[in-house]
Amino acid sequence: MAEEKSVGYLIVKVSTASEAIPIENVTVVIQGNDADNQSIFFSETTNRDGITRKVILPAPKSILSHSPSPAERPYSTYNIDVYKEGFYPQHYNNVPIFEGITAVQNARIIPIAEFDGQNPYYTQEQIFDEYENPFL
Repeated sequence: MAEEKSVGYLIVKVSTASEAIPIENVTVVIQGNDADNQSIFFSETTNRDGITRKVILPAPKSILSHSPSPAERPYSTYNIDVYKEGFYPQHYNNVPIFEGITAVQNARIIPIAEFDGQNPYYTQEQIFDEYENPFL
């Protein structure tokens, strides 16, 4: 009998104005970041509430969390890119996905027109490591 695969879930919520305004029709690209999931690739679009569908992603068995080791983490990591014309693109590194858990990644995008292309704080694409993201 084949071993049953374990999965986790991911929803991405995209907004602007400190999460006050959801953004529709944003392209969200999810790609595996670990050696065993680099071939995983999803492209989703947000709905009118700024939310993607729940994406099913491979994740290690939760039993690994009972005795974690550096060699075997109890989660998989994924990179998320968020794009929409007229907004600065966002990139999130190492988003953890655990078996049986639905992770929600909030993505705040900033309109380019808000500063007429002269945004003094965001001069280029923003890239966050999951543990350094100032929005979490």
